Amino acid sequence: MIEIAKKAAELVAPIRENQDIKEEYLRTIKGLGSLVIQNGLAGAILFTIKKGPKEVVEHLDQLIEIKTGVSQLSEKVKNGDIYNQKYLQIQIAALDCIKWLKRYAEILLGGDSA
Repeated sequence: MIEIAKKAAELVAPIRENQDIKEEYLRTIKGLGSLVIQNGLAGAILFTIKKGPKEVVEHLDQLIEIKTGVSQLSEKVKNGDIYNQKYLQIQIAALDCIKWLKRYAEILLGGDSA
């Protein structure tokens, strides 16, 4: 878990300097956990690919790879190449990854903790 937290902090920190996407990144990451619960991981990833910012999907891909060993999950979802057996396991891992991204986004980008 420490590895995921450290990587999340490392990924979110540069967003602080990018005023063009800072607010959008924070808003997207704050709602992503709920989006996954309501629509499933695949639906949430496809929605986020469409709406952006792309950094959210890239960061989630990197954390999911560390946590599950599945690389480029967003590309696999986009191409319909997701694994049925591992889908729930990956979704649970993704929710944990989103939690860490949200924590660091709120700390480093200035959002509320609600």
